[in-house]
Amino acid sequence: MGTHRVQSLLFLLLLGAPSLASVQNLYCHKGVSTSIEEVPSSVFNWTTEKVESCESGSFCQESLLMVKAGTKTAVLATKGCIADGTQAVTYVQHSPPPGIITVSYSSYCDDSLCNSREDLQELWRLEETLEASRAPSTSVVPLSCPTCVALGACPAAPSLPCPNDTIQCYEGRLQIHGGGINSFLEIKGCTSITGCGLMAGVFTIGPMWVKEVCPYQFLLQPRKTENGATRLPVSVWRLELLLLLLLLQ
Repeated sequence: MGTHRVQSLLFLLLLGAPSLASVQNLYCHKGVSTSIEEVPSSVFNWTTEKVESCESGSFCQESLLMVKAGTKTAVLATKGCIADGTQAVTYVQHSPPPGIITVSYSSYCDDSLCNSREDLQELWRLEETLEASRAPSTSVVPLSCPTCVALGACPAAPSLPCPNDTIQCYEGRLQIHGGGINSFLEIKGCTSITGCGLMAGVFTIGPMWVKEVCPYQFLLQPRKTENGATRLPVSVWRLELLLLLLLLQ
């Protein structure tokens, strides 16, 4: 009688085996990296030996933020499970050259260990724009800016000549939180963007939340008009007009 019961239980377990096998866990590469690189496209290694098991309905993610100012590039990268989202790949160039360059990338996928990118060769595509960003400014009034990017702070940033088509000195901080990262970036340099807009209004990169803070006054660069004369920013022109009216009184 005991033998018959054991055989019945074995039969039921065998019947249930296919349904149990069909329920597979999602495994993702897991890792965090924050660094300052000279040549990130050839030096930075995004591989990790750690693996984590995800909850049902999750995705594998790998997300990246890169900020270049001068000769240095900050690289903040994270891999792991993420509960919310949709399967997609996102690549954004927030602030283009010349000057400070900001790029982000994120990928969500639903196969085990699919977040397996190893390097930045296809993401840090600067070869076409580096020469333009290095060209010194030919403006009537050359613009020079303190230039650096650092994890934390860079108080002693050297002042470097700005390339063509940059319009102001940028000095600000990015606070990055999420995906195992909790870090501050201080960024200074020439830029072709206006105001405090280094991230171009995008503040989520995969699981990372980015907060931009600009406590400094921006210095706009005068531009040439078509006849070669210097055209000042509107705010400067208004200030000069106000001073002239006061002198005439």
